[in-house]
Amino acid sequence: MGQLNHAELVDKNFVVFAEGCFGLFTSKIAASLIRYRGDRCVAVVDGRKAGQTVQDVLGYGGSIPIVARVEDALHLRPEVMVIGKGLHSAELPSGWKPHLLAAVRHGLHLINSIHFRLTDDPDIARAVGEHGVTVWETKDAPTVPLNKARVLDLEDTWIVHTCGSDSNIGKKTAALQIWNEANARGISTGFAATGQSGMMISGHGVAVDGVPGDFMGGAVEQVVLEAAVGNEWVVVEGQGSLNHIGASGVALAILHGALPHALVFCHRLGAERVKVWETPIIPLPELIRMNEELTVFERPAKVAVVSVNSAGFTEEDYRREAEKLEAETGLPVVDPVREGGAARLVDILRAHQRETADRQPLRRR
Repeated sequence: MGQLNHAELVDKNFVVFAEGCFGLFTSKIAASLIRYRGDRCVAVVDGRKAGQTVQDVLGYGGSIPIVARVEDALHLRPEVMVIGKGLHSAELPSGWKPHLLAAVRHGLHLINSIHFRLTDDPDIARAVGEHGVTVWETKDAPTVPLNKARVLDLEDTWIVHTCGSDSNIGKKTAALQIWNEANARGISTGFAATGQSGMMISGHGVAVDGVPGDFMGGAVEQVVLEAAVGNEWVVVEGQGSLNHIGASGVALAILHGALPHALVFCHRLGAERVKVWETPIIPLPELIRMNEELTVFERPAKVAVVSVNSAGFTEEDYRREAEKLEAETGLPVVDPVREGGAARLVDILRAHQRETADRQPLRRR
């Protein structure tokens, strides 16, 4: 069958494996892929919700069916099975192996989103070898140098980075919405993926949380340099948050590896506690200042806009909460997936670029 590269894999029809977890916030990789690569998704595997459609569960995605087993989707001719949930565990979850083996035995390539390497399991490794399929281990760390601030030498590229108040709140979505809208406007824009969902959507990038600590910044630097080739803007996908006890290191590594000119601060509207650790979210004006103050002195950056995830809010409630947040932070507040939101984000960023052009050094000292 032959081995496929990442760009080839992401361009094939796929089935998403989200057994027991398919949902907007419970399987964010699946939700992202369906939002941005839904034309390639033929089905979702989740036995709990079999018989429903993706639209029923996510509120978007149309009539893509949810099935109980990969065998139930074979008539739709998938070529790849994507694990649609990232896990903090380094073990293969109980009950997943039969689904993965079935996919391989039917000739499907695998894209793995979890830290456990699928081919470390002897049964899966044997099946992969017998059927000649490709396994993309998205968490495998690339060989990269230390961060050397080479991004500062980019003279003609303006860099935007999405940071935020927690994990899984919309940093990737904001970055992708900006990327799509800016390119549609004729602003040539590269997307620097720093997590597995972004890699699967764009076909390139790095899962920074799989890189050894000393090399995280260098990995981000490399991705930004690659995304900058031939582009006016680069949008860097954020991960974690500075106030998240389990994901602050990744957030800081991206901030220092990307060396952005501007920040987009992301927040899930109405959230009061950090997920997983259940600690109160620091007041947003303080968090915004924290991100700004931790940008480096060679290129100090400011937050230009607050991007919010307002899923579940009525339009009236969204407007009311957005106005409160604007008053609290002194910044414009935009939901990039509500009507016109991405256009407004790009308008704000273009104005910020013009306003700060004379104040920000473009090269290292």
